Amino acid sequence: MPRGRPFSIRLADETLREVRALGKRLDRPVSRVASALIEEGLRQRRCPGIVFSDGPTGRRATVAGCGVDAWEVVRVYLACAGDVEAVVQALPQLSRRQVDAALHYYRCYPQEIDERLALEERAEEEIAHRHPMIRTLRV
Repeated sequence: MPRGRPFSIRLADETLREVRALGKRLDRPVSRVASALIEEGLRQRRCPGIVFSDGPTGRRATVAGCGVDAWEVVRVYLACAGDVEAVVQALPQLSRRQVDAALHYYRCYPQEIDERLALEERAEEEIAHRHPMIRTLRV
């Protein structure tokens, strides 16, 4: 995360206790934790239907109510040549509204999603190189 500008803020005692506890648990400075929480809150407000989840690969944008990451929906969308109805068919666990939420998030934060897609592509190439008998299934 790039360095930001100093900014003073007053927090309720309970909120500050929670932010400090989270910083301690994550071994991160309180200012960095508070900044990340504000950023996530703003993103969620800008993109209704998106929440943030922790997982083995870190914190990521997830479609609310289903556990599918926004990048996963975008990957299917790109594989379907931008046909939203095909995405809804390919991901029957998602409603049209959930697919739209993920695509809206992509329009708002394309660099984040594109970087994740590139990371996934590199990981697949590495697996294919190490294990040539494994074939990647494409949607």
